[in-house]
Amino acid sequence: MKVAERAWAIFDKIVTALMVLAAALIIFDTLAVSVDVLLRYSLGITYTGLFEITEYSLLWITFLSTAWLLKNDGHIRVDLLLGRLDPRHKVITNITTTIICIILLGVITWYGVKLTLRDYQTGLTIASVLEPPKWPIEIIIPIGCFLLFIDLFRKTYGYLTSLKAMPEGEQKQSDSLPGGEG
Repeated sequence: MKVAERAWAIFDKIVTALMVLAAALIIFDTLAVSVDVLLRYSLGITYTGLFEITEYSLLWITFLSTAWLLKNDGHIRVDLLLGRLDPRHKVITNITTTIICIILLGVITWYGVKLTLRDYQTGLTIASVLEPPKWPIEIIIPIGCFLLFIDLFRKTYGYLTSLKAMPEGEQKQSDSLPGGEG
């Protein structure tokens, strides 16, 4: 078990480092856009490629931070249904949704890798002011999805463990809505 714990600790450090990188990109974007606005209105100087750079960094910020958000339960959930379920059915619902997400993220990761490799091999560039190669911008999509994919396995294992440890009496705590209605 020590090997698995060490592997998860390394994974968590990687995810945290990527979140720090995402935060640094947010700071860069904020400062760059602020300086650009100040220079544009005070001296009439602007860098036309800056808008494009901040667009690409927003994509990177999103996929750098998603695994960290999942690890820290920061993703949005629809609790309307979950709040009405007994503990056992909540866990079963969470297992079902994580398995669906694992499948979807596996597909997105696979196709993201295929697309990125194709764009790298063909030398495809983006038709824009800067005309950058496309693959360095889009490579973060399969990377971020793969990290989510891995972390969802950990979540699913945790849910399965809690389901096995759950006493049968908790299975049907209440058949009615909260407050005794229904």
